[in-house]
Amino acid sequence: MGLLGWIFGWEWKVRRIRKKWDRLREKSLKKKEPLRHMVLEKLDRAEEHLRMLEERKLSRWDRARFIKELEIDLEEIKAMLEADEGEIGGMVTREKKQL
Repeated sequence: MGLLGWIFGWEWKVRRIRKKWDRLREKSLKKKEPLRHMVLEKLDRAEEHLRMLEERKLSRWDRARFIKELEIDLEEIKAMLEADEGEIGGMVTREKKQL
């Protein structure tokens, strides 16, 4: 069970998400200010869920829900980082309207 648990277990998924989060954080630090601030705020919110997955003992339902939410959030952040400058302007104004 040890090898199968390592391959198919929750810890593996959490480590994969943490690695993706770290890469996106490094990429966001290289961006210019309006985008960087917005992306770092989203990454900080995602880190709270990630930290909860790493530290707390959660039910299978909660773990699956948090993992799916994190994957969706990280994909959004990745799309923001890969967007053109023209697209970013629209995102920044949309974010300001929500605040």
